[in-house]
Amino acid sequence: MADKESQRIASIDQYRGYAIFGMIFVNYLGGFDVMPWMFKHHHYGMSYADTIAPLFMFVVGMGMRLSLQRRVEKDGFAAAHLAALRRYMTLIVVGIALYGPSLENWRYWWDALVDIGFAGILALPFLMKSTKVRASAAFGYVILFQILYMTTGYEEWTMKRSIDGGPLGPLSWVFCLLLGTIAYDLIAANDRKRMVRGFIVWGVALCALGWALRFEWPGIKAEWPFTQRGMTIPYPLYSTGLCFLMYLPFYYICDVKGWRFPHLTALGLNPLVIYIVQQALGDMHDGYIVSQESGVALAILGFAAFYLSCYAVAWRLQKDRVIIKL
Repeated sequence: MADKESQRIASIDQYRGYAIFGMIFVNYLGGFDVMPWMFKHHHYGMSYADTIAPLFMFVVGMGMRLSLQRRVEKDGFAAAHLAALRRYMTLIVVGIALYGPSLENWRYWWDALVDIGFAGILALPFLMKSTKVRASAAFGYVILFQILYMTTGYEEWTMKRSIDGGPLGPLSWVFCLLLGTIAYDLIAANDRKRMVRGFIVWGVALCALGWALRFEWPGIKAEWPFTQRGMTIPYPLYSTGLCFLMYLPFYYICDVKGWRFPHLTALGLNPLVIYIVQQALGDMHDGYIVSQESGVALAILGFAAFYLSCYAVAWRLQKDRVIIKL
């Protein structure tokens, strides 16, 4: 389908495009031995690579709020929510098919599309509610996850046998998504000072809370390290705070100054397609054009070829004014 340019917010398209670029960047270069720690995912710790998935979920939340509002206005409350439910269920099915549909592989289904699908279902009852209700739901879900993680033996299981929080992970991922809906409301209010102030307050508060919860509180709790694999509460809080803060340069550059970063709008217009393309390319011969033991120069050349293959698809879709959604 084709969208009118006037209906789109440039900074959101560019921010979404940055999330897609970052995903391609870390998924490819993170596999090379020569690349620095910050480009790789780790069981524990907070690298640059670990900021990308929460950002992807955050911008999904931005678009989800707008999409549901428009659908409710057009089709009514019940029909809009039913259509959204079907969309999230379809994402889950597509994700399972993409990640390997055999039942033996179920522990590794919990990657981006499946997490977005389940997080969307968890968020759906609250998407049309007030900011306070959505924030309360977000914190309620992530606190529930933390309790289950600590008290049921789930920590040991998911850290050894699954990824990204495993089957309970959407309880934590939905935090990023619901806070993304709050971010969209601040943008849509069209009040520059209020938006900037709101993003700074949310960003600083969440980052501070995430760091505070990370540390040991003697006599109260043990250290809760940052971990994307485990999805414990410090990680979604801190990474979502970064999402608020990182948006502000995009807002200033794109919406205030009217400038654009090359490539990002094209990537941001069709994130689902580009995600599937990079995933499919990554599954072909392990996705590496050169050996993972190569030096920096060959690794970067391989990344350039891999990235440009993805960008070519995005460019073609943008040129044809095609936006593909579920």
